[in-house]
Amino acid sequence: MNRPETQRLLDGVGLRQGVARFGSRLYRAGMLAAACGLLIILSARLLALISDGTVVLSLGVLGAAAVISAVLTIRRPATFEAARLIDERTGSKELFLSAALIEGTPGDFHPMVVQEAERRAAAIRPSDVVPFRWQPPTRNIFGLSCVLVVALLWLPQFDPLKKHAERDKLAKQQEQLEQAKKATALRAEQMKDGAQTENEAVQKALAALEKTFKEANPIAKEANLKQLGEHQKELGAMWRQAANQQRNDAFEKGAQQFGAANSERAQEWREQLQKGETAAVKKEIAGIKEEMKKIAGMPEGAEKRAAQEQLAQRLNSLADGLKQTANSPQLQAALQRALQQLDLSKLSSVSKESLEAAQQSMDLSAQELEQLAQSLQDLQNLEEALKNLQMAKQLAAQEQLDGKACKECQSQSDYAALYAKLLKKPGSSGAGMGPNEGQGAGGNAPEDDEAETEFKKEKSATRLTGGKMLLQWKVNEVGPTGARAEDYRAALQEVKQGVSEAIANEQVPPGYHETIQKYFDALPEQPASAPAQK
Repeated sequence: MNRPETQRLLDGVGLRQGVARFGSRLYRAGMLAAACGLLIILSARLLALISDGTVVLSLGVLGAAAVISAVLTIRRPATFEAARLIDERTGSKELFLSAALIEGTPGDFHPMVVQEAERRAAAIRPSDVVPFRWQPPTRNIFGLSCVLVVALLWLPQFDPLKKHAERDKLAKQQEQLEQAKKATALRAEQMKDGAQTENEAVQKALAALEKTFKEANPIAKEANLKQLGEHQKELGAMWRQAANQQRNDAFEKGAQQFGAANSERAQEWREQLQKGETAAVKKEIAGIKEEMKKIAGMPEGAEKRAAQEQLAQRLNSLADGLKQTANSPQLQAALQRALQQLDLSKLSSVSKESLEAAQQSMDLSAQELEQLAQSLQDLQNLEEALKNLQMAKQLAAQEQLDGKACKECQSQSDYAALYAKLLKKPGSSGAGMGPNEGQGAGGNAPEDDEAETEFKKEKSATRLTGGKMLLQWKVNEVGPTGARAEDYRAALQEVKQGVSEAIANEQVPPGYHETIQKYFDALPEQPASAPAQK
């Protein structure tokens, strides 16, 4: 039977009825969620029971839960429900309900019911049966949302139970842990190629120097000196770069601290590192790392805290020993991060994460140690090569540098032994600042006092004391006994100290250190006595 108007009315009313039900359920769920959100904000701001981050997350979860619950409970009304609602709102005395249920029922009055329903349906609009009254619910939801925003932004924070302070402390510790982890990861990334590239450059330069030694021709004096000068410039730059990184005085500073600390283990480590060996220190680092893994698997309690304290003392002892052994800021920074992370592991909230980060810092410490040993070894090789190069220049100047003289030389030590032996031969002479003193023919040189020269008898303007002379006061008196000798010793001491500082600050190549130091050490401690006046 054709019922276009009745069906149109039933479908329209059913759709609007379903939308109205969804809106009603969403409104109720939203109001409930807003009320719960307000309670959460009050508990967070007045009692500090919940952190601000948890509050924001909770509000988002409540809003999503309200929408999801309304969606999950939505159901389109049945046809008879829409017909009954039409009868109630229009006073049609169950006309549309009968028309909706008339299919399949016996009776001769069916056409009359359908015809009457069609006539009435043409004059009824679905919006008249189910109007949407959305303004009041929307106003209520918007108003309560504004209350939530105001409470969240401007309600002052109270902390009667000290929960907020505790969370802030924990957040700072967490941030501290994250920063330490990032620093460890960044340093490990930097070390991947940097140390290897530096070592390769040193080895390449040393190999080139050895090649020049082996190919040297005693007759080609100028060519030999030119090549040796180029090598000296390159190796000197590498040596100065290492000095700028303070690797050259690592053992010197460590030795001074070691004497004060009287640590036998630090002395053993220092001797091994000086040879480029790191097995003993690596063994200690591996032991500490294994202990960290063991503590990470222990349950919280007094036993775990005691183990953490013992491990902290062991790690601190390692850091102090390495500080006495070799002054490496990068190595000390890695060990200090491990100590910091081990200290953070005492907090149950970040215990496992802190111990894992501490293990990564110990791995980085082992890498730093290996790089430090390699750098120190490279520095020693550079110093030895520069000394050999200085002796080679002396031999080249005397046309005695012959690469065939050391065909079996395999290391810089072999060249050092050979060149020292050649320079000690009769007829060889030092070049002024070399490792060996110059040798002359002996005897006194002839002098002629009557010869006319341009010699001028005057004092040098060189000053022996630092600073600028601001005032001079001359008196005709006899100086106190011993004052001249005391002034001389003070001036000499200042000059010696200045020379030592100049060697370190100006980074004089090691080939010159010994000769310069010998000269100033040979100066007499007492001034020469003045001749008696007649």
